Amino acid sequence: MSETTRVTRIYRSLAEVPKAFGPSVAAIGNFDGVHCGHQEILFAVAREARERNARAVAITFDPHPEHVLRPARAPKLLTPLAERLRLLSEAGVDAILVMPFNAALSALSAHEFVENILVGALGIRAIHEGLNFRFGHGAKAGVRELAAFGEEFNFAVHVHQAVRVRGLEVSSSAVRALIAAGDVRRARWMLGRPFAVLSVPARGRGIGTRLL
Repeated sequence: MSETTRVTRIYRSLAEVPKAFGPSVAAIGNFDGVHCGHQEILFAVAREARERNARAVAITFDPHPEHVLRPARAPKLLTPLAERLRLLSEAGVDAILVMPFNAALSALSAHEFVENILVGALGIRAIHEGLNFRFGHGAKAGVRELAAFGEEFNFAVHVHQAVRVRGLEVSSSAVRALIAAGDVRRARWMLGRPFAVLSVPARGRGIGTRLL
């Protein structure tokens, strides 16, 4: 399928994923900001999916897990869900699975997540993640455990090192810190695009109308 005809399918729960969905190549994450590090992983997912004649899938969560597990420490997000979906689609994936993050999902062990969701529902053949990826109940599993599950269930695991831009290690938390400090120039380097604020027009004092 060419880039001009590709349509990204969005599934807002596991129940919406069609039967016999796979094979697929995926990345899992919150993807807040869809920054340069996320983009590198997603581009690799799309590339391998084409090579395998599989679907490229981004698996994300709404709300952000911290808003459920530790609301007092939850970060202010860079991108609302609609904008995140748009940016994920632009990264070249064929499908996005938005998993509602709730107590039931947080209680799944890493093995259950892999067996029931990645393998059972999505037919995973390969997965790409960053070095710091954690998953499963209590975030007890990381890329080492993921690699072991790959051997058990016969899928490839590709671990990506952190991306650095102009000497800075890229992460969503780093972008948030830069924006909070007013350093939008460095935030732009990490995002790979200008930082923008999305807002809804509101009625003001009518000055703009009088200038027309």
